[in-house]
Amino acid sequence: MGNIVKTKKEFANALFGLLENKNYHEITINEICAVANKTKMTFYKYYKDKEALLAEASIDLINTEYNEDYAKILRKEKDIEEIEYQSIVATYNWVGKHYNQIANLTYKGETLPLEIFKTALFNNYKAYMSEIVNSGGYDIPSDYIAIFFFEGLYNSCIYYAEQLKTNKSKKKVKEDIKKICRLLAKISMSMTKVM
Repeated sequence: MGNIVKTKKEFANALFGLLENKNYHEITINEICAVANKTKMTFYKYYKDKEALLAEASIDLINTEYNEDYAKILRKEKDIEEIEYQSIVATYNWVGKHYNQIANLTYKGETLPLEIFKTALFNNYKAYMSEIVNSGGYDIPSDYIAIFFFEGLYNSCIYYAEQLKTNKSKKKVKEDIKKICRLLAKISMSMTKVM
C-alpha cells in the first residue's frame, strides 16, 4: 500500500512541478511520467487520463499542505476568532504560493482543468464550513454558506496572488490582506453567532 501512495504522490508532484512553468494543455502524459520517473503503463494503472490525475493530485495537494497548516493553527490557537483569522490568512498564502500552477490551468477559454482544481478546493472548504455549522448546532444547510463564501474568497485570493506578482510594494499588499483577513474573521464569527 505504501508504494501505491508513494507512486501517486510522485505523479502529483510531477504534474504540479510542470504546472509551475507550463500550461496544463501543453503538458503530456509522457512528460509527467518522465518527471515522475515512471512508465506510461504505471500511469494508466492508476489514472484514466490527465484529468483524473489532476483531480486526485489537487485533493492531495490541498490535504498535504493546507490541511497541515490548519492543523498547526488548531494545535497552537484556542480562540475561535484567531483560528478563523489565521486560517483565512493561510488560505490567501496558499493560493499565492500556487498561483502560477492555478493560472496555468486555463488556456484559450478552456477552463475544465481549473474547474477540476476548484472543485477539489471547494469540497475541502465545504467540509470546513460544515464542521463550523455542525459544531455550532445550527440546523441549516452548510452547502449554501460554503458556496457563498467560497466564490468570494477564491476570487479575492486570486486577486491577491496577482497583486503579489505585479505590485512593487509586496509588503503593503501583505499588510492589506492581513487587515482584510481580520475583518473577514470578525464577519464570519458574527454570522455564526447570528445563525
